[in-house]
Amino acid sequence: MNKRPWHLWIVALFMIFIYSMGIYDIFMMLSHNAGYYASHGYGDDVLIYFTDYPIFPLAVWIINLACGLIAPVLLLLLNRLAAYFSLVSVLADILLLIYTFSFENRWNILGANIAMFDFFILLITVGLYIYCLYFNRAVKKAE
Repeated sequence: MNKRPWHLWIVALFMIFIYSMGIYDIFMMLSHNAGYYASHGYGDDVLIYFTDYPIFPLAVWIINLACGLIAPVLLLLLNRLAAYFSLVSVLADILLLIYTFSFENRWNILGANIAMFDFFILLITVGLYIYCLYFNRAVKKAE
């Protein structure tokens, strides 16, 4: 299967966009960019939340973002490893959400809207994983 179906382009480019924005977000949040905080209406609580952000959730966040960006790129390259990278992204996101909601008071500091967005990102990343599995099966059938 050398031809990429139209839906592969939509899925991959959408996920590249989402995770590129996530990478931009991590740089802005952790560099304490005042303009970025202000543009999102974040107050001092959010600034404090991301000041001296613990290494464990930071590492998991970076793994989530890196794998979430690599997976759709691999998908565009028709590489079966896309499924593994998307799975790692899903697992890292789940771990990050459990940790930050349980131990970092994320809900109270960032609020319900951000929490819903976090779960939306998790949901579409799970969708990417399922899509990659589907695509791997389709490629295997075509061989």
